[in-house]
Amino acid sequence: MSTKIDGYKSLLARITVAQNVQFHRDAARQIDAPASQVNGIFPAFETYRSDADALDAEFDRKSKSIETDELALKDDRRDATTVQLISRIDYHARFPQNDTEKETVRILQFIADAYRDAPRKNYQAETSYLRNMIAELRKNEAGLELFDLTTLTNRLDRENTEFETLHASRANAKEARRESGTLGTLSDKVNESFGVLCQIVNGMLLMQQDDVTKSALEQIASLLNAQIHQYDVNYRHHAGVVAGKKKANEKNIEE
Repeated sequence: MSTKIDGYKSLLARITVAQNVQFHRDAARQIDAPASQVNGIFPAFETYRSDADALDAEFDRKSKSIETDELALKDDRRDATTVQLISRIDYHARFPQNDTEKETVRILQFIADAYRDAPRKNYQAETSYLRNMIAELRKNEAGLELFDLTTLTNRLDRENTEFETLHASRANAKEARRESGTLGTLSDKVNESFGVLCQIVNGMLLMQQDDVTKSALEQIASLLNAQIHQYDVNYRHHAGVVAGKKKANEKNIEE
């Protein structure tokens, strides 16, 4: 009788989520070729691989802060441009060159004062504030041209739109992740689909099969058993090291 896949339930119940991610990443890659040769397990393997990919992607996302850093960077850019634009208006309000400039900048100053605290607002409020400020400034296009503020206003509009687009995509991604579940939920799901796959393989190993199918099933079982054994050895070694350090620390405290 062919050796069945065994020991995975106790292993997957003990290892960490990070180890779980790596286990399934390795397992899906190793058995991809032989699994494609067995029609009876291919649907289960596809489900398992999809679940493993979802867990891998979520773990990778949580391990990085690039998205958050990019959002903060875009917010810093629009804050700097907002401050620069308002400062330019303040300057012209203090030093008008003639009556035309004095009257024109008075209107721009009124708008700047209404939205001066925009950079101190939360992300969503600031986005709305800046959108309104830009719209009000553009109603006074002649004033923007007079003080050479059109390019700066357009830049702020572009930066605010870029921030809003990224913030929206980030919110949509969060909602999608909320629907797909947390790391723990995804980990449980891939463990379950892996268990289903192993049960199917074990069941087919007990039945009469053609040579190609039998060879593929035995290869899958052999690869997975080897990986289960290796991960179990690594886990026990790591657990032993942790226990040893804990015991040594307790001994030092007693002494």
